[in-house]
Amino acid sequence: MNRSSRRFAFFDVDDTLIHIKSMFDFFRFWTLDWLEDPDRLALFEADFAWRRRAGQPREDLNRAYYRYFKNLEPDRLTEAGQAWAARWLAAPDRLFVASAVSELRRLQGEGVEAVFVSGSFDAVLQPLADQLDVTHSLATTLLIGHDGRFSGEIGEPQTIGAGKADAVRAFLAHHEADASLCYAFGDDMSDLPMLRSVGTPVVVGSDSPLARHATSQSWKTLSAA
Repeated sequence: MNRSSRRFAFFDVDDTLIHIKSMFDFFRFWTLDWLEDPDRLALFEADFAWRRRAGQPREDLNRAYYRYFKNLEPDRLTEAGQAWAARWLAAPDRLFVASAVSELRRLQGEGVEAVFVSGSFDAVLQPLADQLDVTHSLATTLLIGHDGRFSGEIGEPQTIGAGKADAVRAFLAHHEADASLCYAFGDDMSDLPMLRSVGTPVVVGSDSPLARHATSQSWKTLSAA
């Protein structure tokens, strides 16, 4: 296939392809089931409640989340992510947004390559990508220090908000693909820059500010059920 003819469909993950917030659902699993450390979960929840009350931007919340994995060995996080995903994949109807997965499969059948675009991270996203035959993922990169453990910092761009659009544009440039031939799927107003960066934006959900914007722009919408 000529590289310039490749088409991609970019999918936000949380509340677009799956019904849960993957980062926070995983953290609960990791602390309660994997580490058996409820005190760590309580500390985390109190910290994030304070940060939200303080009005911290999503970018700062995202960085704060990943600092909780500082000094952890990457293989341990991967193993925990696989165990977390296995629980959900045992009941896929509860996990996946049927309409979005149906569109993903339809596009794959037409030769369009699906791409995850998420502020979440590979340890939880990769098992879901494997389940859906998704071979590309634009996600948060956890940086590794000289000791082989996570440093607590993350790479750029952050794949949330406007950073999703930056990541999509860089991906399309790398693959020499035409953005006008590509698709993007999202559920939240923060996905708007990504949706506007391609030829065919699609919104998941019918009762949200983004859905109302989609209607005003005559964009396609899908049920979030």
